[in-house]
Amino acid sequence: MKLRLATLLAAGLLAAAPVSAQEKLNFLSSWRAQAEHGGYYQAVAKGFYKACGLDVTIRMGGPGTDAKALLAGGAVDAMMGSYTDDPFRLNEAGFEAKAVAASFQKSPQIFMTHQGNGIEKIEDMRGKPILIAQSARTTYWPFLRARYGFTDSQIRPYTFQMGPWLIDKNAIQQGFVSSEPFKVKTEGNVDPKVFLFADFGYLSYSSLIIFPTKYIKEKPKNVQCFVDGTIDGWIDYLKDPAPANALIQKDNPDNTPELMAFALETMKKYELIVNDDARKFGIGAITEERFKGHFEMMRDQGLYKPDFDWRSGFTLDFINKRRGL
Repeated sequence: MKLRLATLLAAGLLAAAPVSAQEKLNFLSSWRAQAEHGGYYQAVAKGFYKACGLDVTIRMGGPGTDAKALLAGGAVDAMMGSYTDDPFRLNEAGFEAKAVAASFQKSPQIFMTHQGNGIEKIEDMRGKPILIAQSARTTYWPFLRARYGFTDSQIRPYTFQMGPWLIDKNAIQQGFVSSEPFKVKTEGNVDPKVFLFADFGYLSYSSLIIFPTKYIKEKPKNVQCFVDGTIDGWIDYLKDPAPANALIQKDNPDNTPELMAFALETMKKYELIVNDDARKFGIGAITEERFKGHFEMMRDQGLYKPDFDWRSGFTLDFINKRRGL
């Protein structure tokens, strides 16, 4: 009787014991909520971050959001980088930060043109006006200059609106392979011709997870939790996106089920998330060779000083562990 009572008391005490406090982490995305952020939202929806001790809030980026300034100022704990250059730029500016994983093994960046306009390969775009965003001048545009002979005289401002492209049959415009082709199809019933930069030698990663170096040193368990939770989120999202999509639509009602379905299918089709490196090392993989190759290309275009420490932009401590394979 005493033993049974002691057992029941112990069970009651255990049941009443408080759950370990979740540590808060604010993560800034690269744009407004979209299917391209599905793995992160899935990790929130399914509790993958909470399972290892993090209470993650995804804060949306978008027009006018200076992600690097917010990270450097401590307004957020981590950020999503669109290009391999993002951690380089932070370190170059004097704020130490590192990429710890890359959800997208390929950049989704594209140029799109109309069918039947004589442009069959990316070299055919030389000398023609191209609509690009201001940020392109220090990201993918130097690659196109170096590899394909593009010149700055071709640059025209991109307003993120589909109208100008739709009415000009000779227009060339930047976009994401998982987004803009769907928009021009639905808005103008036009099937564009798509040129994915990754197919033409552009080595940049995308959807990079970037943490301040100080945070990495002080809270490595949090970093590992966030990386592992994100990987699990992507694995789950690729199978059943419904939980994440509900949160994405709540944050950004402009998303439609059709757009998110197109984005997911496109991410699979073009192997943005699961490519050869991801099959070998696991989702989120990054390699020294890719970082070095991208840096050398940008350095040769005069974007970085020759003595810049390109290794400062990433760490392999939290990734390439074949998680989920």
